[in-house]
Amino acid sequence: MTNSKKWQLAIALVLTCNLSLRAAEEPNDPNNSQIKIEISDQEMRWARTSAIRPTHVAEVFIRRSSSGLSVRQETLLETSAAAAMTPKQREFMEASTVVESQGSGVANDHRIFLYAVSEADAKKMVEAFIEILDGRAGQKRLQYVNKLREDKEEMAKAKGLLPGKEALLLTGKAEYDKSKEYAHAFSADTEAAEHAKQTMLEMSKMLDTLDVELAGIREKLTVINDYWSKRGEMSEAARGKLQEMEIEQMVELKGAEARRKAAVAIRKREKDFFDLFDQWLSLDSEVKGLGSTIDSREKHIAEYEAILANPKPDMLPPQIYQNKVVIYPVKE
Repeated sequence: MTNSKKWQLAIALVLTCNLSLRAAEEPNDPNNSQIKIEISDQEMRWARTSAIRPTHVAEVFIRRSSSGLSVRQETLLETSAAAAMTPKQREFMEASTVVESQGSGVANDHRIFLYAVSEADAKKMVEAFIEILDGRAGQKRLQYVNKLREDKEEMAKAKGLLPGKEALLLTGKAEYDKSKEYAHAFSADTEAAEHAKQTMLEMSKMLDTLDVELAGIREKLTVINDYWSKRGEMSEAARGKLQEMEIEQMVELKGAEARRKAAVAIRKREKDFFDLFDQWLSLDSEVKGLGSTIDSREKHIAEYEAILANPKPDMLPPQIYQNKVVIYPVKE
């Protein structure tokens, strides 16, 4: 057996590295779940200086479109595959560079070297590496799955609220139109609302003025009543004049109270109209917003479903060239 020839054991050793083993045989058969390990007797060189030297290296050709080929050694140590590595391999990983990458002669593929202190550890390194890449692809896919779920929930919520809001809008619009016919029949909606606000402001100012006026009239009547308690000391003419003043102030009081009552009624009428206008606009905005939410979520859902049905390259499990990994001994 020569060093120039790979020892084609074709043992079809199966790496059971979780979901990562969905990778295809040359990405032609994406449902094949086996990665073949070939053991070669052709020695590879180790160009680094390290207290611990590797004895084996796994060579992986992986499609460049796979999700992020850069892998930190700390991340490798956190994989489930790393838990089954030997203590010496873990020590080696903590002290040396165990992952190297370079271009390859295979179109669209990248060449990855995974160094280990034993053949078994080299296999575990392959498992750990693929586990990380598959996890990244799974996270990408999960992001779209979560977005799809969230948008479906939001669309369902909007569709559930829309009929009730549309019914309220119809009722609110009818009530508003009735109020407008009574209060501002010949004005446009925005003009009528502005006029209602202006009228409310004027009535509030008038009420302030009337309250001052009423306070003055009532004080005058109090003074007149004080004089009436002394009417026995007055002349007939003085009593007549006092009675005349009392009548005048009572007339003024009733007039001011009537004006105040009318101002309160006008202000309430305009406020009721403006509240109906505001409620109508608010409901109209809600209905349009719900419709917009439904439309946008439907578009997003269609987009996410299309992406999940035909995933992007970084959402797919790592694609290993010919679904094969070769492990070489490292030259002393």
